Amino acid sequence: MQRLYWTDPTLCELEVDVKALDDHTITIDPILFHPEEGGQPADKGSVGDATILGVNSVDGLIILSLDKPLETGKHLACLDRAHRVHTASQHSAQHILSGLAEADFDLKTIGVHIGLERSTIDFNTKLDWSCAQGLECRAMDVVMENLGIETLYDDDTAVRSRFDLSDIASDLIRVVKIGPYDASACCGAHLKRTGDIGIIRIVDLETKKQGTRLSFIAGPKALAFSQTETSVLRSLRKLSNCSTEELSGTLQKTLDRSTKLSKEMDGLYDMMLPTLVDTAVVVGTGSSRIGIQVHTMPKKLTGKLAALIANQLSGSGVVVSGNTIFVHSKTMMAKALLKQLHDAVGGRGGGTEQATSGMLKSVLTSEQIAGILQTLSN
Repeated sequence: MQRLYWTDPTLCELEVDVKALDDHTITIDPILFHPEEGGQPADKGSVGDATILGVNSVDGLIILSLDKPLETGKHLACLDRAHRVHTASQHSAQHILSGLAEADFDLKTIGVHIGLERSTIDFNTKLDWSCAQGLECRAMDVVMENLGIETLYDDDTAVRSRFDLSDIASDLIRVVKIGPYDASACCGAHLKRTGDIGIIRIVDLETKKQGTRLSFIAGPKALAFSQTETSVLRSLRKLSNCSTEELSGTLQKTLDRSTKLSKEMDGLYDMMLPTLVDTAVVVGTGSSRIGIQVHTMPKKLTGKLAALIANQLSGSGVVVSGNTIFVHSKTMMAKALLKQLHDAVGGRGGGTEQATSGMLKSVLTSEQIAGILQTLSN
């Protein structure tokens, strides 16, 4: 069967011969829709009045799954053009990036994923951001050349010699060639020319073991991404009263000041802890005493205060900051105390009999907590 997504990728509508396999699966001839394979998502669209739910390659057949039965016969097939343009743009961009990365940086592609929001290429070695920017510029040069994206077959032995295709039957080999920049065995849908891609943006790098995962976006979504970045940068420039080039340094200075102030605040709170221990509301439950303190403070000091209260009373300390709660108990009652409060007002958390932490659904005062815990018996 003829695969039109190879030979005529811009065709979006035509009459096809449908063969019903069962109530909700069919094959069509010629094949308009690209299946989910080769790291590329399946095409979307409709056949007749049925919506396509999935396109899969099974034992050499392209099988369409539908939302309703469709009779054998002739029906109009309609491709979701925007979805095809997006996936084909990403795939063609990937071939350009992979070909240039190998030629210019000796990076071999070992994995590819074409995504609906962004796509990734896994390389076998490291790639730094400076090289990635150079790769992006080179890729845009190829886009601007507006080269034809060619489909070649098994009689082009010079191209085939670049790849180990010994396990693939020769009559199934299809090679996608983009000028002098890439020639790769491929089963996916592509655009007709590199200029049709429009924009290629490299948006992130991530270290993966000994290699690098490069994230990129191509086509209309790359423009949308760039516009979002520009809007964010514009807002940050106004807030920081500096240029784009100065933003990184300005932000680092702000973060450094914030870290310094945070340490100073922690020190002040640490100095307050003895006073907060002494002013805790104390209630008795049987032979044990519970100290309760409600005060806004850094989370890392909340647990410390609960332990100090428990040590001073040789009992239990309950500290609440906002909706966060820490319980420390010298008498191994921490889980029971937390459960009592959760049963009363709701929340979540856990820990050991000695120390627990969690969240309360309601903001409580020390007196309210005392009233709840006084009902707890040993």
